[in-house]
Amino acid sequence: GSGWGAAGPPAAPAPAGPRGPAYPGRGVFRPGAQSAYVTQLGRQLVKKGFGRHYAKGPGPRWGEADRRAVEAFQRAQGWRGGAADGYPGPETWRRLFS
Repeated sequence: GSGWGAAGPPAAPAPAGPRGPAYPGRGVFRPGAQSAYVTQLGRQLVKKGFGRHYAKGPGPRWGEADRRAVEAFQRAQGWRGGAADGYPGPETWRRLFS
């Protein structure tokens, strides 16, 4: 099939002034990491309707529930394979908070 591949369609220019919080970097979202960004990410996933993986929380410690929720969000963007690994990159973060 023809499609956009993992990159997705060309992005439209971002409006001036970021609407969401700045992406904190990949190191924040790895097993055992603990940060307010993880809580913020989890709350936004719940708000967007991807909170079913949380038994409790979300909270500040990155865990499997967070990864699965992010993966579900990524798959909802039409991403597959490595693009939907459950670890938020800058584009996942931008879309989640837009």
